[in-house]
Amino acid sequence: MQPSRPPLLRATLSIYLPSMLMSMGQGMIIPALPAIARTFNVSEALAVQVITSQLLGRTLSMLPTGAIVDRFGVKPLMIGGAALATASTLTAALAPSFTVIIITQFFWGIGMSTWMFGREVAAVDMVQRHQRGRQMSALMGIGSTGMAFGPAIGGVLTDLVGVRGLFFVYAGMSAVVLLISLLLRDISRPPRRRASAPLFDLRAFAQIHPYFRSTYVVLFYSTFAQMIRGQVTNTMLPLYVQSQLEYSASLTGLLFTVAGVTTFLMIAPTGIISDKLGRKWAAGPAAVFSTVAFIAFPLAANIPMLFGVMFLIGLANGLAMGAMTIYTYDVVPTHVRGQLQALRRGVGELGALTTPPSAAVIATAFTPAIAFWFFAPLHVLSALLIFGVARESLQGKRAPGAPSSQEIDEGVSSVR
Repeated sequence: MQPSRPPLLRATLSIYLPSMLMSMGQGMIIPALPAIARTFNVSEALAVQVITSQLLGRTLSMLPTGAIVDRFGVKPLMIGGAALATASTLTAALAPSFTVIIITQFFWGIGMSTWMFGREVAAVDMVQRHQRGRQMSALMGIGSTGMAFGPAIGGVLTDLVGVRGLFFVYAGMSAVVLLISLLLRDISRPPRRRASAPLFDLRAFAQIHPYFRSTYVVLFYSTFAQMIRGQVTNTMLPLYVQSQLEYSASLTGLLFTVAGVTTFLMIAPTGIISDKLGRKWAAGPAAVFSTVAFIAFPLAANIPMLFGVMFLIGLANGLAMGAMTIYTYDVVPTHVRGQLQALRRGVGELGALTTPPSAAVIATAFTPAIAFWFFAPLHVLSALLIFGVARESLQGKRAPGAPSSQEIDEGVSSVR
C-alpha cells in the first residue's frame, strides 16, 4: 500500500493548481471586451454582455449544484463542470457570430460555477473547523490571484493573436483542469442523509440555529455587494482605461495584475485574521476598502493613481477571500451546507448578473468612471451590517450563550 500524499501536495495538485488555471482563464476575457466588440462589429456596451451571459449561467446553476453536492459529493461536479467549460470555450474560438459567443459563454458560466463549487466543498473537508480561514484564504487567494493575472495574459494575447487565439488558449487550460479532475480520487463524501430526503429541501433555512439566522441574512446581502464589486471592476475598468483614458489592453491587464499581486500577498494575513481574530475582521474591512476604492476610481486619471486604486481593490479582494464562505460554513448545519451555501452564492450571482447591464447603462448615460460612484453605497451598507448586526461565528470568539459547533451542525431538531 502506497503512502498517502502529503496534504499540501495533495491540495496543490487537486485543488490549488486547477483553481489557478480556471480563474486565470476567467480573467483573460476581461481586457478582450473592446476587441470582441471590434471583431464582431457590435457596440462595447453589448460586448460587455458576454460577462452577463457567463453570470446568467453561473446564477442558474447554483441551486441544483448545491443540492447535488449534498447528495452525490464533489467529483461529479468537478468533472462535469470542467468538461462543459472546455467544450464551450473551444466552440467560442470557432464562433462565426457574436450570438454564438453569448451562447457559449452561458454554458461556460455553468461549467465554471459547477467546478468551482465542487472544489470549494472539497477544500473545506480537507481541514478542521479552526483551520478553515487559512484553507479558504489560500484557495480563494489563489483563485483571485489567477483572476487578476488573467487579464495581463489576456491583454497581451488579445494584442498578439486576437480574440479567437485567446479562446483557444483558455480551452487548453480548461482541458488540463478536466484531466486533473478525471484523475482525482473523490476528495469529499456527502454527509449522511435519509434516502427519502428531497434533492433540495425548502426547509433548509429553518434548520439554521436561531442565534445565527440574522447573520446568515447579512451574509446574503454582503455576498451580493461583494459580487457587484468584482463585476463593476471587471466590466467598467477596461472601458474606463481603454475608451475613456485611451490606454492599451496590455495596461488594463497590468492594472489587474497590481490587484492580483496585492491579493496574493494577503493570503497568509487574511487566513490568520480570520482564524485568530474572527470572521468579522476579514469580511468587514473588505467592505471598507471597497468603499474607498469605488469613491477614488473616477478621480484616478493617470497611471500612478490607477495603480493606487487597484492596490485598494487588491486589499478588499484579499480580505474578502473566502470570508463569506467560511462564515456560512460556520453557521449552517452540515447536512444542508451545499444547499444553503449555494442559495447565498446564488443571491450573490444574481447581483453580479444584473451589474454589467446596469453599469453599461450608467456608463452610456454618463461615463464608465461614474459607474463606480453609483455602486459605492452598497459597500457602506455591507460594512455597517457586518459590524453592527452579524454575530461572530469563530469558535472561541463567540459571545456567551452562542450555540456550540455541534448544535449548529445538527440543525434545529424540530425541522425533520
